[in-house]
Amino acid sequence: MLINKNNTDIVNQNSLNMQFNSATLQDISQNCKILNSNFYLDSFNYFPISKDFETFHTLFKRNDQNSLDHFYTKAFYENLIEKKNNFKVFKDSFVLGSSPSDNYYTNLFYFFPRIFFINEKKLKVLIHRNLSNNFRNLILFFCKVRGVEVSFNFIDDGFYKFENCLMPQFFKIQESVKILKFFIELTLPNVESPNFRPKIYIRRGNANYRKIINEADLIERLRKKDFEIINPEHFEILTQMKIFSNAKIIISSHGSNLSNIAFCKQGTKIIEISPTIQNESEKILVNRYKNISDIVGLEHITINADTVDQNDYPPVVKKYINSDILTMSSYYKNLILKVSEIEKLISNL
Repeated sequence: MLINKNNTDIVNQNSLNMQFNSATLQDISQNCKILNSNFYLDSFNYFPISKDFETFHTLFKRNDQNSLDHFYTKAFYENLIEKKNNFKVFKDSFVLGSSPSDNYYTNLFYFFPRIFFINEKKLKVLIHRNLSNNFRNLILFFCKVRGVEVSFNFIDDGFYKFENCLMPQFFKIQESVKILKFFIELTLPNVESPNFRPKIYIRRGNANYRKIINEADLIERLRKKDFEIINPEHFEILTQMKIFSNAKIIISSHGSNLSNIAFCKQGTKIIEISPTIQNESEKILVNRYKNISDIVGLEHITINADTVDQNDYPPVVKKYINSDILTMSSYYKNLILKVSEIEKLISNL
């Protein structure tokens, strides 16, 4: 069976302590523990298991994850023992990781901040093969700024063995926002972006769900209020961040594009159009952008919309989200905004 080790164990047990490096960003007093060892890891949870079958729950459980209790079952342990010698091996690499479904929120707040704790000048960085070129370019940009020569190695869905590899801890959202704002706000003044008006509406473009069915009616009214209509997919990530940082009012349906509100100026007004959630396990998802607004000091307003069933989902959605959840949850449906809510929204702008 796997055994979990907490931070006190790591500090007090020399054999554990030797498996970790420490790094500190002095300017923001942010510390980071970095596993420097041999370990097993799957590309969905990114929850490392040491060669001695020990885990480090406090360092490597992300806020967006549900329970990891299945790792501590007898069935999981026996399956790991049986298959571990057949895992593909990576050596001498930095395990950054990325969302297997290429979710921008998860990539930005859980995986990307770890790149700033690289101390080496030349490194192989491991990411999931599904990570977008846009995000790969963001990683390369900041590594170049910091004088780090990077090459990518790719993992797919499954378990792997890592030998002599580095893997930084995951950070709480407050810590991730602090790290990102420090580095990105130093960069944004030098980023060119379109001269948009300060009121913007964010479309979900090619999103797989949570599109606003009657969006055309909303856009027509917003244009009369001098709103810019923006599809972030048309811009590089740093340009997206710059657009958000210049805005005074942002309207968007709930989705990963709203992650960029982390770079808004204090007091910016965020109007989020969201499904009504009944399932307790999904409330952490629906509240994630309100939480970022609270951290950054934004004025956040949520408008609930009715949900509309979808006939089908693309393969990537069905691969990573259970079919029962897709059927029962309002979180993965499209939205329809009542005309009265549109009028109320417009009149208050």
